[in-house]
Amino acid sequence: MPEAPKNTLKPTTDYNLELKNKKTLQFIEDVTSNADEVQKKVLEEILSRNAHVEYLQTRGLNGHTDRETFKKTMPVITYEDIQPHIDRIAN
Repeated sequence: MPEAPKNTLKPTTDYNLELKNKKTLQFIEDVTSNADEVQKKVLEEILSRNAHVEYLQTRGLNGHTDRETFKKTMPVITYEDIQPHIDRIAN
């Protein structure tokens, strides 16, 4: 019968791996338990990085990065709504 592979990791490697796993699990827990706050921060970051973009400026966002202004200013759109902008940029 084949023998199971032996664990070749050193005790310090096991500890470091365990610590890394704990940190990763804690990150996942933080992100999922605070999803609303995380999404708010992500939206603010996206809007901050793209404040100068013509599309957002012509829609009246004018550099605002808060969720409330975004929700009031930007309608829900489809691909067809922005296809002319995409085509213009691509060509």
